[in-house]
Amino acid sequence: MPIKLYWGENEFLINRAVQQLLQTVLDKQWVSFNYTEYLPESKETIYQAFSNLMTAPVGSGGRLVHLTNSYLLGVCPEEILLQLERILPNIPETNVLLITSTNKPDGRNKSVKLLLEYGEVREFALIPQWQTEALTHQVRALALEIGVTLTSDGCKELVESTGNNTRLLRNELEKLSIYASGIPVNAEVVASLVNNGASNNLLLANAIRLGNVSEALELLENLIRSNEPALRIACTLVTMFRTWLVVKLMVASGCKDDGEIAKAAELKNPKRLYFLRQEITCLSLSRLKNALKILLELELMLKSGNDEKLALQTQIIQLCNTIV
Repeated sequence: MPIKLYWGENEFLINRAVQQLLQTVLDKQWVSFNYTEYLPESKETIYQAFSNLMTAPVGSGGRLVHLTNSYLLGVCPEEILLQLERILPNIPETNVLLITSTNKPDGRNKSVKLLLEYGEVREFALIPQWQTEALTHQVRALALEIGVTLTSDGCKELVESTGNNTRLLRNELEKLSIYASGIPVNAEVVASLVNNGASNNLLLANAIRLGNVSEALELLENLIRSNEPALRIACTLVTMFRTWLVVKLMVASGCKDDGEIAKAAELKNPKRLYFLRQEITCLSLSRLKNALKILLELELMLKSGNDEKLALQTQIIQLCNTIV
């Protein structure tokens, strides 16, 4: 199909799919003539993209027009819609229109309906952190692709270390492939070579939730030693505590509709509520609210140039004492 629509939060997989499409459509000797990328564009540049899309490729191979986060996926002016209706059925077979977006296209918009009618849609979703079986399958698949043999405990350790960060997983597997040279990689090797920031951020949030000061500070030290950015640590904690607060609020208000709670908490998988309900059992609304205030203060301290390690340690100790 001459129209491709790639969307999802897994930007690494989207970028890889784009590169594969480029190799399929374009002749590498004519790439500079036949590949054009348009960033989120104004009305003028979309007309340029349309004109380019209807132009025959130069030399051999095809032509590819790439729109990133295009407003074609939003509410379009009437004149753009008319152009779209005229162009989509008549795109030359040699040419491809590629649209990539981090957000799900809204099928209620007329422009999106047109694109879905004529195009191929692929979703590149991030696997939720708690879906360990799916994450394990992803690790195994990428390890096979790169040529790394993982033992069972090595695979488990890698899942815990990289979480759902596919780019990090790919980079760490490539590093392991150089180290291993065909030898099976076990958990000890993974633990010594792989940065486990993704896992430790979530472990840190849980240690704070339980009020375990010593464990929380130890996990924080590991994250700092692994060069995990302070703002990323704070962002993960804010996200987790906000989720716990929203779920607690909905449950306390008497809401029993998992779909409604999941929507309010911005959960993509309502099944995660089973675990969240258990995690919030011993947490009070007032303490969760106070914890979120402390985390917002932490974010402000980090953005104001305070000593990052001291700010994190101080606020995490305060969090542990507040939450229990």
